[in-house]
Amino acid sequence: MAKSLEQVVAEGLIADCSSLEELYVLWQTVHHMEEDGARETCYKEIDQRSFHIDGILCPQDFSGVLYLLKEPSLKEYIEKGLTFPVITDIRLKFQKKKYHAQDEYGYLTGMQRILLGEEEKKMSDQKIANSFGILYINKRGGKEVRDNVWLKYGYAYIEFIKRQIQLIRPRVIICCGEDIFDLITEEVFSRKKTLRTRVEQMIWKGGENEYQFTADSSYRYTTRPDRISVIVVNMQNPRERKDGSGWIGLREFLDEFRQRIYSLPGTP
Repeated sequence: MAKSLEQVVAEGLIADCSSLEELYVLWQTVHHMEEDGARETCYKEIDQRSFHIDGILCPQDFSGVLYLLKEPSLKEYIEKGLTFPVITDIRLKFQKKKYHAQDEYGYLTGMQRILLGEEEKKMSDQKIANSFGILYINKRGGKEVRDNVWLKYGYAYIEFIKRQIQLIRPRVIICCGEDIFDLITEEVFSRKKTLRTRVEQMIWKGGENEYQFTADSSYRYTTRPDRISVIVVNMQNPRERKDGSGWIGLREFLDEFRQRIYSLPGTP
């Protein structure tokens, strides 16, 4: 993505953002500045000024668990032929949403119940949802197709994503997609290091647990229990079966999730 001088200057202000609200304003501003019509990081059917606000759903109930997903769907808007910028607050959407197993809400609340030991459903779905946060990589939104537009956006806006994670300060990050896990552990956390010869070397290769990456408070890889501040989990994307046939069944998905987080502290 070609960057204008204004974009470069704006991105230099990311570290100065002390709240999510400040960050979102700067983020939207850079959306407007993006040159070449955002051809690589935005679908032609979506206005490049579109922005979806996400984050912690309910600050007073936040458990420290943050779910990372590719992008919110604008398929409905596209099918209606709407071309104006779409600005939505995902947090409000999830607070008003009704439970349905075959959508993101059902899968996220299902995973969260497992992490909280609430599989017997003593807590309401809304109470469960209030305990986690959501971060979409592509803040513009997508159209439910399998391509790499969201990933190009992720690389282009990785400093914003990193700062958003720092401001949320999660203890557990669930990456809903292996490609999201790779992006975050390589670009936000220190999964690799550069040697004196300028050759990059991977310092984490999975080892005994290929689904969990552990880091200290500075986001550097560590396995020392007394230094672990963040655990990043590599989970499947519920929307994408490997054979491309659609959503993974909820029961199958949650069974796989239990296996991948079995050794997380505090999980049953």
